[in-house]
Amino acid sequence: MSQWQQLCEQYMQLQLRERRLIFFAALTMLLWVGIISVLEPLWRSLQTSNQQQKMTLGQMAQLQQQVDAVLQVLNSDPNEQVRSQISERQQQREQLNRQIKQLTGRYVSPEQMLPLLQDVLKSSPGVKLTQLRSLKPEVLQIGAATPTSAPTSTPAPAAQTNTAPAAVAPQLYLHKTEIIFSGQYAQLQQLLQQLERLPWQLHWHQLEYKVSKHPQAELRLELETISEQAEYLRI
Repeated sequence: MSQWQQLCEQYMQLQLRERRLIFFAALTMLLWVGIISVLEPLWRSLQTSNQQQKMTLGQMAQLQQQVDAVLQVLNSDPNEQVRSQISERQQQREQLNRQIKQLTGRYVSPEQMLPLLQDVLKSSPGVKLTQLRSLKPEVLQIGAATPTSAPTSTPAPAAQTNTAPAAVAPQLYLHKTEIIFSGQYAQLQQLLQQLERLPWQLHWHQLEYKVSKHPQAELRLELETISEQAEYLRI
């Protein structure tokens, strides 16, 4: 007797209720195996499709970022930084101009110098102007420690760069005027007091007093003033 026949006889010897339980259990197992064999390939295919979809979406996001970066470069203005630098330089120049106007406004201008000396002489009887000489002006370098002589030739052009040109500071000149007065001591002292009371600033770079023939004496003054003009006095 084969093993299958033995199993069949054992199955038939069972009660009806037990045979039904075994039958439905076997049927359920067969159905489960059938469902698994059909759905598992579909589930794996779905998982593969989802992974491919995620990879595709990631690649599309990277491409979109690259497109956005290219569009940003194309839409940006390459001269914006240069214009910003030029605007900043112009503001710096305007600020320097205001400061220079305030500074030079306190000094005697070229147009005021000769009339000023004439008025001082008129109010100083006995004092004579024996010499008036304008010395070579010196260029004041803003931010530099010492002035330099005024240029006599045109400077070489600056090399071209890709950045905005630096703001050119307005030129200032230090003018020195040598003046020699003659008169008596009290008269010359009164002259100095009048110069000190002037509303403008006159710096005395040098002051020399020399008795030429008593009671006559000579007073040599070297005055300093600042102007934006290279030529100060025409004598």
